[in-house]
Amino acid sequence: MVNFKICNNASLQSEVLILGLPDHINQLGTIHYNNQDLTHQIDTYRHHHLVSSKLGKVSSTLLPLADTSKRLITVGLGNLKSLDYAALLKVFGHLFQFLKEEQVTEADVLFDTLISKQVEQSKVAEVMGLQSEQSIYSFDNYKSDKTAPYQLELNITSATEDLNQYIINGKTIGQSINLARDFSQMPPNILTPNYFAEQITQHFAQSSVAVDIKDGNQLLDEGFGLIHAVGKGSEHPPVVITMTYNGGDSNDAPIALVGKGITYDSGGYSIKSKIGMQTMKFDMCGAANVVGMIDAASRLQLPINIVGVIASAENMISNQAMKPDDVLTALSGETVEMLNSDAEGRLVLGDAVFYANQFQPKLILDFATLTGAAVAALGEDKAAIFSSNADKEIEAIRLSAKAMDEYAFELPMTQTEQRLIRQSDVADLVNHTNGHGKALFAATFITHFSGATPHIHFDIAGPATTTKASYKGPKGPTGSMITTVLNWLR
Repeated sequence: MVNFKICNNASLQSEVLILGLPDHINQLGTIHYNNQDLTHQIDTYRHHHLVSSKLGKVSSTLLPLADTSKRLITVGLGNLKSLDYAALLKVFGHLFQFLKEEQVTEADVLFDTLISKQVEQSKVAEVMGLQSEQSIYSFDNYKSDKTAPYQLELNITSATEDLNQYIINGKTIGQSINLARDFSQMPPNILTPNYFAEQITQHFAQSSVAVDIKDGNQLLDEGFGLIHAVGKGSEHPPVVITMTYNGGDSNDAPIALVGKGITYDSGGYSIKSKIGMQTMKFDMCGAANVVGMIDAASRLQLPINIVGVIASAENMISNQAMKPDDVLTALSGETVEMLNSDAEGRLVLGDAVFYANQFQPKLILDFATLTGAAVAALGEDKAAIFSSNADKEIEAIRLSAKAMDEYAFELPMTQTEQRLIRQSDVADLVNHTNGHGKALFAATFITHFSGATPHIHFDIAGPATTTKASYKGPKGPTGSMITTVLNWLR
C-alpha cells in the first residue's frame, strides 16, 4: 500500500528524495529542496550519466547536501513537450516498481519536477495514484509462502494546488482494476458462477450498487435458454448477475455494461485441445472488468445511471451438456441452431444483451474474451470493437482508448454477416460459421439481440491478459478497457 501526504517543502525530512528529470534541464526550472538550490548539481549528475532522463528510466545515487546526504532517485521524463498520459503511465509505473523492488518505505517527492505544460497537474496526480495501485499489483492468495504487503509513505510537495483528491481518484481506479484482476486470477474450482455472484454481492454490500441474482432454475423458468444451455453441462448452474448504480437523474436512461462470465471453458463437446484449454479461467475477464468499471463509477460518484449484466456459466461436458445440432430458444423467443459448443460466449451474451435491453438503456457496451480471430486480426494488445447505431459513441470511445494508452480498432459488421447468422435450415439463427470473418460473425450475432438500441461490442480476447510484465503490472489479467470506459463516462 502506498500512502500519500501533501506537505510543504520545509517539512520534507525523508532519507530518500525523488524527482523527475527531463531531457533538457532548462525545461525543469529551479530545483529547491530544504532551502537549497540543487539545479546545477542535478545537471552535473545528468551530464556524467549518474542519472538518466530517458522516459521511464529510474536511477539511484547519493546526493550530498550541506549538512547531510540523501539517496537521490530520479525518473526520466524525456522531452516534456511530449509528456502525455501514456508517458506518465510509464514514468510512474517504472518508478513504483523500482521503489517496491528496492523496498523503499519512505520518500520525499518534489511533485513540481514531474509536471509539464502538456498535462494538467490534476491529471499527473491521478496517474500517480493509479500507478501506485496498478503497477505493483500482485496475487499470491493461494501460495503458502506469502510476501509481506509492501508499505510506502510518500511525502509530496507542490506549490500550486491541493492534489490529494486527484491522487485518491487515481488510487480508486487502480483498486478497481486490481479488483477485476483478483476475480480473473481466481481458479475455476473456486470461482464457480454461484461463488462469483456471492463475491460480487458481498463486495457491493455496503455500497450504492444494488445486486440481483438469477440462478439456474430462475433462468430456465424465465426463458434464458441460451445461458441455461451453455451452463447445464456443469454441476455448477449458470447465473445472471445484475448490478445497478443510480448516480444520475431518475429520468435519465442508463448505460448498460454487459460482461461474458464463463468461469471455465472446456469447449464443451467441441472440446478444446489440451494446450487450448489452459488459461480458460480467464474466459470471464469481460465480466470481471465490468465489475471493475461499476466499482470505480460508484466510488467516484459519477453522475450517471449504469446497469451491469453478467452472464456467468461453466462450459463443461456431461450427459446434460448441449451438443452440436441442438436447437435452443433464446430469451428473445428466437431459435438458435448450435453448431459449435466452443462458440458459447456469443450465446450467453445474446441472452444477456437482450435482457439488458429491457432496462431501456441509451447505449449497450458488452465486453468478452470472445474470438481468436480478433487476436489474429489485431494482435494480442488490441481490442476489436464493433458498433451498431452508435457511430458517435464509438468514435468517442476509440479516442478515449488512445488517450488512456489502450488500443481499440473498429471492425465492420455488414450484410454478409447479417445473412450468415441466419443461415440455418432448421432455426432462426445459427451460432457458428466455418468461413472467414469469425470475429465479425460473432459480433453480429450478439448485436442482433440489442435491436435498434445503440450497441458497442468489445472483443478483448487479446488484451484481457498479457504474457509479459510491463509498467502497468505483472503478466496475467490486465483490466482491459476499464480506464478507457471510465474516462469516457466521466
